[in-house]
Amino acid sequence: MAEAFVTLTSEIQAKLLQFQFINSNKRKPLLVADEYTFKLNKTTTSTKYWICTINGCAAKVHTDSNNGLMKTICKHSHLPEKEKLEVREAHEKMTFKKEFFHP
Repeated sequence: MAEAFVTLTSEIQAKLLQFQFINSNKRKPLLVADEYTFKLNKTTTSTKYWICTINGCAAKVHTDSNNGLMKTICKHSHLPEKEKLEVREAHEKMTFKKEFFHP
């Protein structure tokens, strides 16, 4: 019974989570969810497994092959990375403008 509750709670959390995708400095995809970043850890034919970018944090996210959110696992062991995300997003915008105007 407890396992069913954990699964249901995880599914509800996954539906409520707001997320987007950005690129890392090495042009790798990052999933951004509620001011936390996740890097792609593993991909199968049906699921993408994302892990928190902070070493030692056990938070994970699973998406389907079309990047639809499936479930979240664990809570973060650190504060959100709001300032770090703002810097990343600004850098990504500058990189895009530079590529657009100077091919």
